[in-house]
Amino acid sequence: MAKKARPDTSGEVPEWVVTYGDLMSLLLCFFILLAAFSELKQEREYREVLEQIQEAFGFRGGLGVNDALSKANNSSVSLLEERAKRSNDKMETNIHWESNVVGRHERVTVVQEGQRFAVGATMFFDEADATLSSTVREELRTQVAPRIRGQQFVVRIIGHAWGEGELASGFTYDELGYKRAQAVKDFLVRECSVEPMTLRVESAGTTEPASLGTSSVEIPPGNRRVQVWMTGRTVADTHPDPNYTGVLP
Repeated sequence: MAKKARPDTSGEVPEWVVTYGDLMSLLLCFFILLAAFSELKQEREYREVLEQIQEAFGFRGGLGVNDALSKANNSSVSLLEERAKRSNDKMETNIHWESNVVGRHERVTVVQEGQRFAVGATMFFDEADATLSSTVREELRTQVAPRIRGQQFVVRIIGHAWGEGELASGFTYDELGYKRAQAVKDFLVRECSVEPMTLRVESAGTTEPASLGTSSVEIPPGNRRVQVWMTGRTVADTHPDPNYTGVLP
């Protein structure tokens, strides 16, 4: 009896080749991911990648699925701030050490302001004048002082000047801007019982106009102003004895 001829399989691909091809594809994707993650330099970029991964796994919510868009407590992104705080036993993450000139202290502490917030409305002044109007006094008494009184955050009081008419005061733009800011500080300390240690008087002169106007003749009154900003920096960050106790660390 003649034997049954075996089918010709010379043109077929062995099964192990399919598995091998899948493994090589996965390995290639793995190295592509490694190369992509090596380019992430900012915490924001890490967070975006995590959110995309969460979305890929269906963690955006839906029937029977919790919304896990927020970062997990044990994720590497959530630990970045904690690691920064532990680095060199720093008390604040906004403190950086910079090289100083040769002297008694080899290093100086630079404390960043962080975010700043406008306190109250912008206070306007008459041309070539640094006198507080009744409107400005009321704004300082009811809107500004209650928000900064008793706080330990540094408050920046910035004065501005603008227009040739300002020079009739006998002061330069920078001097007039400073006098306006100083007048605001004096009123807050004298009339509103705000701690003077928290207040910083500055002058921007003509460098930060709020508006340039529509013509060369028009002088926008908003450029003759004082603005109050609360920063994220505390008095203790900048002064070794802010309460003048006489006891230094």
